[in-house]
Amino acid sequence: MPGNLSSLQLDEKLLILPDIHNKYRKAEEIIKYEEPDRILFLGDYFDDFGDTVKDADDTSRWLADSLNTKNRTHLIGNHDLSYMTDNPELKCTGYTTDKHEVICNNKIPWDKMLLFCQVDDWLCTHAGLSLEFYIQHKTADTVWEFLEKSRHDLKKIDDVTYAKIFFQVGSSRGGTDSVGGILWCDYGEFTDIPGIKQIFGHTRGNSVRYKKTVDSEHYCIDTMLNHYAIYENSTMQVRSV
Repeated sequence: MPGNLSSLQLDEKLLILPDIHNKYRKAEEIIKYEEPDRILFLGDYFDDFGDTVKDADDTSRWLADSLNTKNRTHLIGNHDLSYMTDNPELKCTGYTTDKHEVICNNKIPWDKMLLFCQVDDWLCTHAGLSLEFYIQHKTADTVWEFLEKSRHDLKKIDDVTYAKIFFQVGSSRGGTDSVGGILWCDYGEFTDIPGIKQIFGHTRGNSVRYKKTVDSEHYCIDTMLNHYAIYENSTMQVRSV
């Protein structure tokens, strides 16, 4: 599976970075400090409160370079999906046509970006896969087989008539569904899936949200890039900047 990081060697260090929102310079400072073997970005590279077209231009240039950098894996966030298509149904807060134009001009290789990936027994997405969403739309025997279906939604992003369940917006974010998909699931809508470990961002908070039960575990690490995760020697650890 493209982007599958389960092939990490025991001596390799993986850095997991949550939502960037134009703070790519800060991300690069963390990368330089940690000196990881591989890097996983959880999506949302664009849009922030009060940002400008120049911010979008700078970030898109960085993202285009980063996508072509060895040992970097980039997931898609809801704010990125806005700029990957002209489909008006997939725009979110912060999107503007002026920003879209400069982002397109920088020719980002969108096809290198993924909706999810696996790090050993950890599921990595932008916003998390909630149990309620999984039960509502389950069409396969395992979570991993189910997530493979999301690739079809991605291929159909330009089709305004096609219902893209993985991109659905939950009621907490102004949508009509009870819970959002893997790009839109608000943390308040999230419920653990038994037997699955997850790490994601999307829902901004002042602190990392963490929960572990007998058969599940999750981290939500979107704190405006004040926290990030290191996966090394089969152990997930969250660190602060």
